[in-house]
Amino acid sequence: MRILTTWIAALALLPACGAADDLLPGGDDDPDAAPEPSVPPDVDGRLVINEFMADNAVTEPGAGDWVEIYNPTDTEVPLYGYGITDDLAEPNRAVIPDGVAVPAGGYLVLWLDGAPDKGPEHLSLKLAREGGAIGFTRPDRSWIDRLTYAAQETDFSAARTPDGSDQWTIEWHVSPGEKNPDGSGSPLGLEEDGGAPEEVPAAGDLSELILGDDVMLAIELIIPPDSEAALLADPRVDAPATLVFDGRRYGPVGLHLKGMQSFQPLSQKAAFRVNIDAYVDGARFFGLKDLTFNNMVGDFSMMHERAAYWVARQLGLPASRDNHALITVNGSFYGLFSNVETVKTRMIRRWFDRDDGSLFEATDVDLKAEYIDLYELETGPDDRTMLEGAAAALTNESPAAAIAAVSQYVDLAQFQRFWAMCAVVGQLDSFPYSNPGDDVYVYADPESQRLHFLPWGMDEAFYAGDVDVKRVVSVLATTCLQVPSCYQGFVDQVWTAMDAVDQMDLLGRMEDIRAQIAPFVSMDSRKPYTDQRVTTYQNSMQTFVTERRSRLEGYLPPPE
Repeated sequence: MRILTTWIAALALLPACGAADDLLPGGDDDPDAAPEPSVPPDVDGRLVINEFMADNAVTEPGAGDWVEIYNPTDTEVPLYGYGITDDLAEPNRAVIPDGVAVPAGGYLVLWLDGAPDKGPEHLSLKLAREGGAIGFTRPDRSWIDRLTYAAQETDFSAARTPDGSDQWTIEWHVSPGEKNPDGSGSPLGLEEDGGAPEEVPAAGDLSELILGDDVMLAIELIIPPDSEAALLADPRVDAPATLVFDGRRYGPVGLHLKGMQSFQPLSQKAAFRVNIDAYVDGARFFGLKDLTFNNMVGDFSMMHERAAYWVARQLGLPASRDNHALITVNGSFYGLFSNVETVKTRMIRRWFDRDDGSLFEATDVDLKAEYIDLYELETGPDDRTMLEGAAAALTNESPAAAIAAVSQYVDLAQFQRFWAMCAVVGQLDSFPYSNPGDDVYVYADPESQRLHFLPWGMDEAFYAGDVDVKRVVSVLATTCLQVPSCYQGFVDQVWTAMDAVDQMDLLGRMEDIRAQIAPFVSMDSRKPYTDQRVTTYQNSMQTFVTERRSRLEGYLPPPE
């Protein structure tokens, strides 16, 4: 609770704070020192820290973090000598110079960028995105407002809703110097002498608002003419673009086209990779560094990826989140896309205790010596020790000895679970079925010191129900099939996964997805197949799931 702080109580704080005297203009004995406040404490005591941004990358380019002060009174308040601090043990770490005031009923934005040459509102202070404190004081260091805050997100603000209330929200629609959204908060009183600072909650995982299971993302890509020309000349190199989400523009970001067999030019139905920090270091979009929008040109059901990734996650595999996105390009609807979580450090952090291991994309490679250099490093150190060790182990002439040796480098139970997932959902164009292996990421986990496999490119799942799931190519899987205990481990994982799929009601999940995207299938005039074909393949997908157990029973021994 905030109550009136008297001048006597405030002055009593001065002896304990002498170490910060040099921060006040001129010091204690300087005739040019900041004057006493010209307004009584029951006026300036109603000023509040109304909104702040602890990590500004794109919102106000080059301006640094910021704090907004709100004045709900009908009196202008000059702030010469008042202070802002990021350490409640050191009031007035940054002192506001002469010429700065909060207008009556208005707002003042203080830029924490260490650039006083830009104006008196620019102070030498910086907030910590990971969490910290903000204090606002009078020249005598008595507190006007204090708060502590938990971890925030890049280019989001924490804002009182409504202005001057006790309710905080994490805001995408930031409003420095302007009215905050209306809310349910109550007006604040005055700062309580000796009371606890106000607590601002953490931003939390905002990426769920973009990648959550049932989110239908609506996003616009603004691609200027120069960037269109650049993408025509070299489609796989980033060109500047702007994202528009929920009415707010964000950028510049890097945009390039993606895909191999699915590649299409911008004039057709291109697939997109958006690199959020391509042009502004540290930029993040709802905490994400990358967005991947797949065009589904090879997925005639328009829902294979979303369902397959969902199954993988339900089985406990480290797999991307995936939903659908409606994409508009330069004001015109462009199509329905699969919005797949890019496999990078943030995604690894959700599944592993440590995210500082080596992450490789495996495209047309296998665990053989001649392929090790072809694994493409995505994040982490370029340490291929585990890959090299696994490849060497699998050269052993004895399959049993090879599996025993490779278990020092590969989490075999995780591999068997990954393989079983592929078998259950028909992900048969990826490792360990493809020749050589692809559509997989490999993470060298520094905690377990083992390789883990992450699915990717799930657009061709649920197609081939009549292929023997033992028809593998990878040396790891073919060797495992020759060792009874390893083969049985795979079989057990298949039946465990099949039981789990039945429990999770995959058919019901597919119906939900089908209903959600139904209004937009016909709107997508760029897709290279008919609406009728979409319906046909959605029905075939349901048949695949309905028949999957009986199909697997024809290829594998029954569960023990």
